[in-house]
Formats: sequence, C-alpha cells, structure tokens
Amino acid sequence: MRIFSLRGASHFCSSFAPQSGLAERSLDEFRESRLHGRYQLIEGTNLFDEYRACALREIERSIFLSAAHYRRSLDLLLPSSLHWAHVTLYYGAWFAARALLGMFGCAVLHNHVVHVDQSLAGQQQLYVQKIGNRQNQYPVASTGSHQRFWEIFYATAPSIRRFVSVNLSVALSPVSNQSSWLIEQRNRVNYNSAEGISLGSSLSLNSLVADFPNRLPGVLNTQYRVCEGMLEASCHFADRFGLWSDAFNGSNSFEGLQRRILERVYSPTVPDLVDKTKKEALFVT
Repeated sequence: MRIFSLRGASHFCSSFAPQSGLAERSLDEFRESRLHGRYQLIEGTNLFDEYRACALREIERSIFLSAAHYRRSLDLLLPSSLHWAHVTLYYGAWFAARALLGMFGCAVLHNHVVHVDQSLAGQQQLYVQKIGNRQNQYPVASTGSHQRFWEIFYATAPSIRRFVSVNLSVALSPVSNQSSWLIEQRNRVNYNSAEGISLGSSLSLNSLVADFPNRLPGVLNTQYRVCEGMLEASCHFADRFGLWSDAFNGSNSFEGLQRRILERVYSPTVPDLVDKTKKEALFVT
C-alpha cells in the first residue's frame, strides 16, 4: 500500500476535528455505512473529515489496547498460562501494527484496504479499494483475515522501516521472512493443547526474573519482542506526528493518551478474587 510521507502523516495525525455519529464507531462500521461504492476520500470534504476523525480515534484506541495487552501479558507469565501470555502479546502486536498503518494513512478492513493517493498537506487523498483478484482490486494471496492483514502489513512495512532505528526495524520485519509466522504461532499455542502446555514446561520463574525477557521460552520470547517493538514504534510515531483525538478525552496531544495508559493500564492492580472461586470444592480433597 502507498503511505503518507512524514509530513503528510504529521498533518493527518495532528488535524483532528470532532465528528459525531458513525465517525465515533470502528473503521469497518464507517466503511460499510459511509463508503459504500466510494473509492476516493478528498481532503476538504465532509466525508474526508468524518473518515479522519474515525481513523484517528481508532489509532488511539489501538495504541491503548496494545499497551494494555503488553502490560497484562506479564500477569500471565506462569507455567500454567504461558500460552495465553503468547496470545495476549500477539494481539498487542496486532493492535500496534494497525495503529502504525493508520498513522501513515492506511487501513486493512474486512474486505477493503485504504491507502494514499496524495500526501500533500491540505490536498490529501485516500483511496478505498476492495480486496480481491479482479480488475482494480487489491490482490492478496492469503485467505484468513489475520493472515491477510499480516501479508499486507509486511508488504507495506519497508516504507515505514526506513524511518526508524535498526532495533525497531527488526521488530517491523516478518519473523523468519514469513508474513504469517505470528498468526501461525498464535494458532499453534492457542488451539493445540499439547503445544500450549509444553510452552511452560521448562519455565523457571527465578531465572525469568533474573534475566527478563531473555529467559522467556522459544516462540514466546520472539512474540514478546515483536509486540514490544511494534508498540514502541507506534508510540514513537504518535509522539512525532502529534497524534491526538477525543477517543479518551485527552488534551490535544499524544500526552493525553499517555496519561490514560498510565492511569488505566499501569496504575490498577489485579484484584485478589481467588477466595471467591470454588477452588476448595473443585481441587481440595
């Protein structure tokens, strides 16, 4: 997909104007109701303003959810729940990747993609294209929704990687040069009970604390680093581009979202509810 230039992305991300109605919903809902049969979004029109408001809100929500998954995965680093830590980190990476595409003017929706026709500030144009193999459609080889997302993301990522440091560039590159690696590993540990249980069989909590995250086992180690790198890249660009919206009623800068993440993701502690379960009735004889 074609992406905004750095100046174009900065203009897009910092030009939020509140819009009500469908612009407050998800991008897929907005596309289905407002972009049916439309293929071009032109800056200066009401439709472009609505789309931009919807997109920037979605980007902020995606960064928030990525941060939430990144943080809460730490609560799952026990031998019995490493498989779910892996799944949680997968979605943290997925949300961060969606945010990255969004800040550069792109989106992968249910059956459509959105990418850039014109990047110049004040004259921006976005193109909405249906996914498929017919004429004037966006060709994708993968069939599953997540496989398709990662194929498109990694095909677009080289245009983004040139703007980041080497370590973040690695995080934005396909693992083992396979665009489907992340989703295949998520499916393997999530739906194969033997694989899920074996992931935690060699975990030593003492060594994990002493050398974190290096002691995370196998695919979980890779998934953690991908999630962390994707999230770091999305926060880097959000700050650089002056991203803001009213998704969390923050100030007119990325600082508003940062405060919400610290308040809602890092400040709360998990309540101790073990005594309210049927632990003794089920497992104590």
